[in-house]
Amino acid sequence: MELQIKPLPIEKHWLLEGDRRSVKPGLVIVVAGSGFLYSNRHRLYPGDAVWIEQIDEVLPAGKETCLFYHLTLTGHRCALYRQDADILHDWLRQLRVSPNSEQEGLTQLRILYQLLETLNREQENHVFEEVVTSWLRDLSTQRSVHELALDLGMSVPTFNRLFKERYHATPKEYVTQLRIRTAKEWMLASHEMTLAQIAQKVGLQDEFYFSRLFKKRTGLSPTHFLQRITPRIGIASRLLLQDHLLALGLQPILAPSYPTEYGASGLPVFLTGLDGTRLYDANQPLEREWFETTALDLIIKTPSLEKGQDISWLPADHVLELPHQTCWSDYLRLIAAATNREDRLEPIAAQITALEQTVKERLAWNKTGTWAVVWIRPDEVRLYGTKEHTMLDFLFQDLGLTPTPGLPEAIYEIVTLETLQRVNPENLLILWSQPVDVERIQQEESWQTLQAVQRHQVHYPDSVDWDPWGPLGRTHMLKQLLEYIENEPRLICP
Repeated sequence: MELQIKPLPIEKHWLLEGDRRSVKPGLVIVVAGSGFLYSNRHRLYPGDAVWIEQIDEVLPAGKETCLFYHLTLTGHRCALYRQDADILHDWLRQLRVSPNSEQEGLTQLRILYQLLETLNREQENHVFEEVVTSWLRDLSTQRSVHELALDLGMSVPTFNRLFKERYHATPKEYVTQLRIRTAKEWMLASHEMTLAQIAQKVGLQDEFYFSRLFKKRTGLSPTHFLQRITPRIGIASRLLLQDHLLALGLQPILAPSYPTEYGASGLPVFLTGLDGTRLYDANQPLEREWFETTALDLIIKTPSLEKGQDISWLPADHVLELPHQTCWSDYLRLIAAATNREDRLEPIAAQITALEQTVKERLAWNKTGTWAVVWIRPDEVRLYGTKEHTMLDFLFQDLGLTPTPGLPEAIYEIVTLETLQRVNPENLLILWSQPVDVERIQQEESWQTLQAVQRHQVHYPDSVDWDPWGPLGRTHMLKQLLEYIENEPRLICP
């Protein structure tokens, strides 16, 4: 009987920073850069392999590009260990070559089993990782690098080299970062612990040394950091209201995040300073236990949370219900009033107003032709209207862009390229879109016939993190837009 020769189901994916890819169940092997799995918060480095169990797992690139292979394999799931990425890459390249004969098909199967056998082979560096992981998990231990290296039978320089390759920092630097981050987590999680107790929890016996180290690393003394989280605030909303709180000098205990939109952190790049804040996925039901066990003084809730969720268990006496607002500054004003931070409103507004005025003055093409805004997503294209959204108000009202006739009356509509052809704007502004999705749609024949494409008037700023619903996000957006204007625009050519 003739052997059926079929190519192995193997795909190669190259993700730029910020890109993400939905992958089906099977085997993922990273050979360059780094990635991140949403389901279990697992980071992947070169040489790492992992079995994907759930349907449509999402893998985004880390803070660099990520090259990985995906094999649709079923059956027994063997244990996997990190291996030499270059060796894995050589075998994976061979596996992608379609066999042309029975002999080549058998050779390919042999390479596949050699690959799996190698991935299943535990090496000495895995012992190193187990020892280091255990050490970092319990910061209260006082074991030195010298003792760890001795236990592993290696020199201190070798230990330091392996550590830096794995954690991208020296042991001393990484442990210091971890201590500060863990201390913040304890401060936010347990308001009853003293600074001396927190210092001991992170392996520092001297409370005063801990305070000096904390201020050196964060710019705030532990006392000032505690003031930043008083009152203890939780956010029950799909809106990233931590933006408004941070601008007012407050840090929430609980806050929403969007891992599928913003990658590993779940937050846009401008939302820093949230170490210790417990983040939940805003696309999932609220964790009741989190809100009931963190001794919150105030819970800020908005109607956007609902989405069919039962949240009747939220304690009414601690909840501030904010009605839907059409302007970012209205949310800021209401939150400032509830937290006695109204004295901070004027400086925030003055800074943003000045930035907006600068953008208006330097925007040379705001009166040229008609405009439309689209968001190109993995599975759809959204065509936006001109109102009911802070970004749209900013573009069409504040900046004075002329909308193309025929734009949706609603915030947006999901459209085909044929619909976009009928609207046919003279200028097209692509927002929030990933490069991989933009590159895909550029190959469509319907895209090539758009007037804006033929006129080379498709504008595509790096806007993945643009979110003008809060003062920090709005400031970030305005600064990036200024940079885009002042440099030669990056046009998408047909």
